[in-house]
Amino acid sequence: MNPGAVRRMVTSGPRLASSAGGWDTRLYDGLRVSRIASDVRSGLGAALGQIGVEAEYLLLLVSSFPGEARPSRALGALFLTRLETALERLVDASASLEVATQGFLAALDEAYPELRHMRGKSGVWWPAFSGYTAPGAPLEARLRRCGYAYRHVLESRLPAHMEAILEQMALTLYALSALPPAGVTPVASLAQGLDELASAIQGEIVPRHIVGLSGDDRYPGALAAIERLMALDARENTSLESDIAWARAQYAAARDDETRLKALPGQDQLRALAAHDTYEWAATLGLLEGMRRYETAG
Repeated sequence: MNPGAVRRMVTSGPRLASSAGGWDTRLYDGLRVSRIASDVRSGLGAALGQIGVEAEYLLLLVSSFPGEARPSRALGALFLTRLETALERLVDASASLEVATQGFLAALDEAYPELRHMRGKSGVWWPAFSGYTAPGAPLEARLRRCGYAYRHVLESRLPAHMEAILEQMALTLYALSALPPAGVTPVASLAQGLDELASAIQGEIVPRHIVGLSGDDRYPGALAAIERLMALDARENTSLESDIAWARAQYAAARDDETRLKALPGQDQLRALAAHDTYEWAATLGLLEGMRRYETAG
């Protein structure tokens, strides 16, 4: 793994990581608040370091799949296994981060009593983040090339979950890469940023996008999505032709809806949505048919 390459890929805005060292070289200087005990600082530094390592691994794992190797079922299965393991590690790392962050914030509140009245009112230490877009084809298309049905991947909701997870991982690395030495930024901004990072990962990413919402079978997380994908893969047709037939049916239904709405007055918004759906299904059908032409040519 080349952390520097991943860091350059996910850093948006000012190129802080490239000009002043990577996030891993900034952690302990950034947390070295003199009024906080060294063991509390070290504990949070270790927890953030683990999150950073897992963030880099996840971003590289997904962005490099399937890589230069010829796509195959074995390669796809290996990717899903590695992804599942990485997400499980991230769950464990996020729990450690939550404990370490709360300990650090409690120590800050004790050392700086005025912070209790400023929580939620200060900005974070990092500049505005412009977002993250995974390079290459969509995950469902890459898994299709490895033999997994396109429709099964979408039905599992794995791509949607991974989009949210990778966005947060990229933001986390960006924030850590922008962490200034202690004393450069106000303590209130340090506290606000740490609280936001831990809350986003432990309060949103882990429960909603990795393990899923408890008791809500309609919205499983990425771990359940991988299981769902494997179950669909084991019992249903996964051929490219079956995906093409499915996409044709979806496109035809969308086009019929668009035609029906054109005859109805005062339905501009619905017509626009229907036209968009038709366009999206036409694009999906074109993608799958292009895969068939490529396979036939090969």
